[in-house]
Amino acid sequence: MSRLKDAIEDLLNNRKLTVDEAADKHFTPDFRQRTNGRWEDRTTVIARLTDFRKVIAQATVTILNEFDNAKSYAERHIIEIVTHDGERICQEVYVFAERDNDQRFTKIEETTLKLDT
Repeated sequence: MSRLKDAIEDLLNNRKLTVDEAADKHFTPDFRQRTNGRWEDRTTVIARLTDFRKVIAQATVTILNEFDNAKSYAERHIIEIVTHDGERICQEVYVFAERDNDQRFTKIEETTLKLDT
């Protein structure tokens, strides 16, 4: 069962997996994501995460609230990112998602709020 924290860990921190391998593990082939009102298809999300992974040293997710009802998933988390040059990025993220019968994400809709670090 994919939880968003597990997906983020595999996509950004687990260097034993490529971004494509992590995406296959957590996302369906027709996956799409909307962040702050902007939709992206799976190919665009993977390309963005591949580029992002190159600049980050570590991403830490702290789950604040989580609702998991098989196909429906919602959560709120804090993500703290440290880049290779020492920059710190901290955001609060609100997520609503849908999963398929294999519990992989088919759609994620999220809104982010930048926090002071």
